[in-house]
Amino acid sequence: MRLKLRIEFLEDEQWLGGSIYIDNLLAALSSMPVGDQPDTRLVFLSSGETALARRMLRYPVLARQAAGRRAAGLMAHARRLHRAILRRAPALGAFWPAARDTVYFPAFDASQRWRTNLYWVPDFQIFHFPELFSAEELATRTRSIGEIAATQGVLLLSSHAALTDFRRFFPDATVVPRVWSFCSSIAADELGAGKQILESYGVPEHFVYVANHFWKHKDHETAFRALKILKDRKVIVRMVCTGLQSDRRDPGYYDRLVRSLTDWGIADQVTILGLVPRDHQIELFRAASLVLQPSLFEGWSTVIEDAKALGRPILASDIAVHKEQLNDLEQCHLFRAADANDMAERIEQVLPGSTAGPCVETERAAADRRDAARVASAHAFVAIANEAAGRAPKAG
Repeated sequence: MRLKLRIEFLEDEQWLGGSIYIDNLLAALSSMPVGDQPDTRLVFLSSGETALARRMLRYPVLARQAAGRRAAGLMAHARRLHRAILRRAPALGAFWPAARDTVYFPAFDASQRWRTNLYWVPDFQIFHFPELFSAEELATRTRSIGEIAATQGVLLLSSHAALTDFRRFFPDATVVPRVWSFCSSIAADELGAGKQILESYGVPEHFVYVANHFWKHKDHETAFRALKILKDRKVIVRMVCTGLQSDRRDPGYYDRLVRSLTDWGIADQVTILGLVPRDHQIELFRAASLVLQPSLFEGWSTVIEDAKALGRPILASDIAVHKEQLNDLEQCHLFRAADANDMAERIEQVLPGSTAGPCVETERAAADRRDAARVASAHAFVAIANEAAGRAPKAG
């Protein structure tokens, strides 16, 4: 029987990683032979008329949905309200029965147990960096994950590092954990368009690229300290940063970072562009001499997957998930997490051998690897979703 899959999508500027995750999933499912593709629908919990929503609806796996009516804003609002009510009063779910032959993904909590959910916990950062969360958020997330752990369903995790965490923090879980790691769906465009985009930003010819939001655990501070160390050695490195310029958990963090650039005398070496369109970000990845990922914690790093998809050199912190993502790849290097001296040493070693992009040959080879990985990941996801379908809640 063909799998029926309903992917719930909420576009949130504060969590672009979630949108990119769904985008990558749809790209992977669309890479499968048509006969193997699940019957997939995108269930909008936000507007279905944004540029991203319209682009997602063009994926072949959603062809039947795209031919019909898109979700209106009122419908998306009603779905969000429905979900919020059921989180507070799960017993009301009896009045909204779901099709039992349909798998819903991603389910972030267990409030709708009467339907067949494929649960997803993006990461376990709350247990590693509890100081970054309010007491209320810690309690809510811990309770939510605990309730998922106590179900009889299937839980999707993004890495084996996350699986290790789950087994450590929830040793008595009854939910079945499965690992599924996405690969990037980005592709290189024409060289001419990329050149114009780069010129519009005035970025230097050779630069290190950091594509993280300015959140504390992304650890821009260590990257900036490394630039200061290198400058003291008469080694001048240019850096370009994109991403959200605020951290709701620490509202003053970004301003402190910017002040440090002046205090350390490296303000002229760092170009901060803020949030940029996805196609512009791709061109920055392509052009970078080195992609730097200093993050202290990730579920599965989109930055690394994007850099891999374009064949760019990568320098990343040596956290477990980064090691997992970069295993056996060339042009990939690690430094000790949160260690500015080690990062500076590695940049000084790696950067002279790295050239500015784009490199068409490298991109083609990377695209071939990505395409093969994407098809394999699609089949793996469908197998996990089918397993979830086989563990559907009992009627009544």
